[in-house]
Amino acid sequence: MLHSRSGSLALKKTLLILAAVVLAPVLVASLAVFAAGDWRTIGYTEAGDKVSVSSVRVLRGNQRLALVRVEYKEPAALPQGGPFVEMRARVRFNCTTGVATPSTVWFYSRDRSGRFVVSKKATRDDQFGKKPEGGFLELVSKSVCGQTK
Repeated sequence: MLHSRSGSLALKKTLLILAAVVLAPVLVASLAVFAAGDWRTIGYTEAGDKVSVSSVRVLRGNQRLALVRVEYKEPAALPQGGPFVEMRARVRFNCTTGVATPSTVWFYSRDRSGRFVVSKKATRDDQFGKKPEGGFLELVSKSVCGQTK
């Protein structure tokens, strides 16, 4: 009986550790994306959409990792659907080549009470920052690649 009980406790402990290992990166990524206290407005698009960046990290090879947020002045119908009121993305910038590669993009709309709702999540976005999404890529690249720490 004692052996069975210790085996059960060991299994529960293993499952708990496994769950923590699997869920920790998701939690950290979610907290980083939703961190609102450190957004820094870097400018506006031609349409008046507010562009902000957060959590810029300098990586090797003249690369940067940053969170990018665009608050659309008017709800935007984008190639991904819509209308969206905001877009947030985790983006890797190669400051040597000028290439920006979003690893994850979230598009938000508002529900009837006015709260943000994630309407769409994409792991690939070929139009990121280009004209169809507001034309903010050059503005963001200059800001992010201009930071040294």
